[in-house]
Amino acid sequence: MAYGVVLLPDARITRALTELSHAIGHGARPLHQLGEHAPPHISVLHLDVPDDRAAEIAGYAAASATRLTVKVIGLLYVPVPKGDYYVPTGGIYFGVEIVRRPDLDALHRACLDFAAARGMATLGAVGADYRPHITLGVAPAQPALPPLDMLPLGEFETTLASGPVGPYGTFPTLGRSGTGHTSDP
Repeated sequence: MAYGVVLLPDARITRALTELSHAIGHGARPLHQLGEHAPPHISVLHLDVPDDRAAEIAGYAAASATRLTVKVIGLLYVPVPKGDYYVPTGGIYFGVEIVRRPDLDALHRACLDFAAARGMATLGAVGADYRPHITLGVAPAQPALPPLDMLPLGEFETTLASGPVGPYGTFPTLGRSGTGHTSDP
């Protein structure tokens, strides 16, 4: 089972990012974009663990009760090759890039240490390759550039949560009211 520790923005930023996702994906027939079952999040760490070990991760995230302020760098579009773990069909990723600040990096490393101490296998880019971001969506071809005033520039608060990883690296259970949150953002 793929399980993750993530940072969730508050309701205002969630709405803004979801609107941005739909503005970019409009007309591009996206394979994935933000919505109720794909809330915006910043992945701290994804793990491949047996189902019965997921409670350990959820307990760790809940005990941490971490809130972090993050800062947006900008918008990124990147081709994803076929066979990618998160996007097996390939496509064009579009997302918001986040500054890798010391407190976010320390949280990532603490989660890595937690996983390593328990023999849990990590998924995705970790350690020196960790790249904090919010995936807005994936399209089969290059989507349009949105009005740039839609991009939530600057800083915003996030809250640590955890849950099972769904299609395209989403967290479907975190999009449902009260399910999977360590605290309500």
